[in-house]
Parts: sequence; structure tokens; C-alpha cells
Amino acid sequence: MKRTDHDFRSNVRTIANPLLIDHPTVVEFLRSPSWAVNRPFYLKCTLALIVGLAVVWKSAAWPTLVPLFLLMAGTVGIAIAVGLRAATTAQTQIVIDSVRMTMRYGVFSRRVASVEMYRVQNVECVSSWWERLMGFGTLVVESSDVNHPRWTLRGMTDVEALREWMNLAAIARRDAKGIREVNMGRV
Repeated sequence: MKRTDHDFRSNVRTIANPLLIDHPTVVEFLRSPSWAVNRPFYLKCTLALIVGLAVVWKSAAWPTLVPLFLLMAGTVGIAIAVGLRAATTAQTQIVIDSVRMTMRYGVFSRRVASVEMYRVQNVECVSSWWERLMGFGTLVVESSDVNHPRWTLRGMTDVEALREWMNLAAIARRDAKGIREVNMGRV
């Protein structure tokens, strides 16, 4: 299906309408990243446990229990790392609406960062083969914000549709605020 300029402008107007003062904000994405983004880390930890178990098995004839204690310490360390990674993913909240993009993350200390949608310059979606199989990807957002010019949002579901929506929302927000896009060098 070929998209015309008329279709593009009608989509921009559809997103821009909620940007008026009397309309509520349209929330497009409100959730945590997909848990599957941690799968490679979990597989590496499992492989490390298997290698550690093989080392203990080979050294079972030794008269000392040092390899067994090292395996137990390694298992506890890996369990803590896996738990921390899972908790970090679960405690990350990403909100993308028609006005701004906000990310809240952190387990022991909380950090909240946001960028106004009119500052978004470029949105790119990247998905490796295994991420496409699992149904998620990484969204890379480049903005004109001084503090956070590049946002990398891993584990996002339906990245291509979200990328398209964010591009349209950024254009609509700039139109609603009367801001022209000016790029001076690299974003």
C-alpha cells in the first residue's frame, strides 16, 4: 500500500489534535521492557554454572573441598547477578505519550529522565534475529536535548509501529508548538 502526503498529514493531524489544551494526552506505550531482553545474559550465566560444575566434577578426586566451595560461591554470585538483572528490567518503566517520553529505572536508587516529543529528531529500530523471533527490539531515539541526546530503549515490543508513531508525534508536536526543525551538525 502506497502512502500519499495526504495520508501522512491526516495522521499528523490525528496525533496533533490531542496536543491542544482541552484534549488529554495520548499514551502510546506504558510498560516495562520485555523480560526476554535478558535471555543472552541468562544463557551466559547457565553456561558458567555448567562449566563450574564440570570443573568440580573433574576435581572430585582432590582431597580438598576448595573447588566445591568455589562453585557454591560462584553460584551465589551468579544468582545475585541474575536476580539484579531481572529486578532492574522489572523496575524499568517507559512511558511514551504525545507530549514526552519518560523513563524511570533503578532498583536501589531511582532515576527519572524525560525528553519532550518536539525535541525528538530521529527514531531508529534495531532488532537482531533472535529478538525478531521473540517479538521485540531496541528503539534508538536521537533528540536535540542537551542532557540526553541519545536514548536506547531495549526490549520494546512492536518497535516498527512505535517508531512510526513517534516520528508522527514529534512532527505533530513541533507543528502544534510552531517550532521549525533545525539541525546544526550532528544531533
